[in-house]
Amino acid sequence: MTVLSQSPSSTARPARGSAAGGTRTPTLLTVSQVNIIDLARVVSGDAAETAKLTRAMATDGYVFLDFRSAPATADIAQQVTAVYAASDDYFAQSRDAKTRDTRAGQPAWSDRGYKFCASDESFEMSSDELRDGRLELPTPLEKQAGALGEFQTTCHEATLAVLSRLADGLKLPELHERHEAARASESGLKLIAEPSIARASDVLENKHRDSGTLTLLFYEAWGIQVCVEGADEEAEESWVFVPPPPAGCALLHGAQSLARLSGGRLRSPLHRVAQPADGAAKRYFLSYFLRPERGLQGAWEALDAGVAAA
Repeated sequence: MTVLSQSPSSTARPARGSAAGGTRTPTLLTVSQVNIIDLARVVSGDAAETAKLTRAMATDGYVFLDFRSAPATADIAQQVTAVYAASDDYFAQSRDAKTRDTRAGQPAWSDRGYKFCASDESFEMSSDELRDGRLELPTPLEKQAGALGEFQTTCHEATLAVLSRLADGLKLPELHERHEAARASESGLKLIAEPSIARASDVLENKHRDSGTLTLLFYEAWGIQVCVEGADEEAEESWVFVPPPPAGCALLHGAQSLARLSGGRLRSPLHRVAQPADGAAKRYFLSYFLRPERGLQGAWEALDAGVAAA
């Protein structure tokens, strides 16, 4: 297993700026400052845990989801280790080899297959295709097909359990209806290689809100910033780094479809990938994106594109 970049230490020169190219020392949250939600209690329908989850998703828009006490997911740490190893094997290939995994004929808003940009590269696997056995994996990933399939199922079922509690808590049956298994969607597991760079101040600005419903994110190195002030108004933006989740946990946050389907009652936090200190190192993120039925997702993507172009 490749060693990932380490948490910032007293010997690392801190990046300046709460935003890319800014002039402020970054704020780093501690694990204790993030709400932790027990998946086993969510699955069982525990009223107190459901209320805690709903409050957190309505205010912060994100939580740590703890898989460890649910019998079906107690081995999540081992699953994550296997998927990190698969990521390392895949991204170690030449650019030409990975480019052959680019998916043609996909909508512009679809992330299936291999994608590359200035700051990162990724490979996304469709949940529908994995479930139905229709996805032909690249050779490095085929070796870990069983582990990838198990991890995808774990993530999918966890996000559906969370969605079910939110739907029940807010009396929003449409959350269920827009994510039925019989309806095709762009839900998928994405492997992301986004190395940290020599100078943190040179990180490219990439702030955004995810377009799906729920995002589940596993990461071992500091790299996720959330905007806590100024995201929806003219006030200056204020950002905090959310720490890597404890082993057996993942960062779960809301996305745009969740905000829309809840009438704004649940948040889609503005966030970005950054780094709190200088230092080039390998860095991976394992993301699972729960997205609504494909027709609704496509309609909203088209609407957003039209607004952006106006």
